[in-house]
Amino acid sequence: MTNTFENLSVSPTDLPQIQTADFHPIAKGYLGVKLISNGIFFLLTLAGTFSLVFFYEGIESTPIRYVIPLGSCLFWIVNIIVVIKGFGKKRYALREKDIIYTKGLLWSVRTTVPFNRIQHAELRQNPAERLFRLHSLKVFTAGGHSSDLVIP
Repeated sequence: MTNTFENLSVSPTDLPQIQTADFHPIAKGYLGVKLISNGIFFLLTLAGTFSLVFFYEGIESTPIRYVIPLGSCLFWIVNIIVVIKGFGKKRYALREKDIIYTKGLLWSVRTTVPFNRIQHAELRQNPAERLFRLHSLKVFTAGGHSSDLVIP
């Protein structure tokens, strides 16, 4: 019984190159889903802001009465721009032994999940995705309660 343990070095050049993967963009309809979801959230936020500003008697004549709704609207516009610009960065690639998903406008995130580590996968569809006939793929690996990868 002569089992010799070996732990040989691997050169980084011998690893598969992610840059050479054939990335595909996610479905264009998902941009509409994101804009609708964000729009509903911001409309509810704006309704609360306007209710607070116009029905609260403590700030009737102060300039804050106009600054808060204007700031909320500006934040909404910036959010729309970030969603549209960041949409083009969401891409996925299927390779022989793994799946890769990349996203991020300011902070780029690239997630790779080998197929032999996948425990299960599920398709998710919220009401906005149902409207556009889209799904999101959630991939789960061992050791966690949440998904490791979600591809819209």
